[in-house]
Amino acid sequence: MAATEKKPAAAKKTETTAKKTVTTAKKTAASAEKKTETAAKTTTAAKKTAVTTKKTTAASAKKTETAAKTTTAAKKMAATAKKTTAVSAKKTETASKTTTAAKKTAATAKKTTAAPAKKPAAAKKPAAAAGGSMKVTAAEKKMVEAYRDASADLKKIALKVLKGEYGETVTKLLNVVGGGGVSSGAAGNISSKIGDILGGLIGGK
Repeated sequence: MAATEKKPAAAKKTETTAKKTVTTAKKTAASAEKKTETAAKTTTAAKKTAVTTKKTTAASAKKTETAAKTTTAAKKMAATAKKTTAVSAKKTETASKTTTAAKKTAATAKKTTAAPAKKPAAAKKPAAAAGGSMKVTAAEKKMVEAYRDASADLKKIALKVLKGEYGETVTKLLNVVGGGGVSSGAAGNISSKIGDILGGLIGGK
């Protein structure tokens, strides 16, 4: 009878152990499933992180590219502004020069208008070089000889006559001298007139 009672206890123990084993197996399976689920979640999160990183990298690259384009555009604008400033400065300088030239032209025109018109000076014959030779006609030679023999006063008068300063007086003198043969009384009268004329010339020197 005692042996018969022990047998159900052993069976019960075995059943309990089996239940524990099943429970442990279930827990292990649940834990494994949980771990698998966690791993799946981790993988999903890693994928999301990778996608986010990729997007962030792409966005950053795009921003960098945009910044580079902006910098290039800014450089182009700066270069254009520099050229525009240079052109403007050149135009201002040209306008200033034009204004100055216009002022000078106006001043010159004003002076020209205010100043009386001058007659163009007669072209002078080139003087012979000092000590050089000069070709003269027979008449010019006589004039030179007479000039050298004349007094200082007569030399001054001769120069003025040749310059045309005594035109009317010289005409009178020529009219007096130009007469043909005259009587002694007329000759005396002519000499008197010539003396008066020469006296007038000397007095007006």
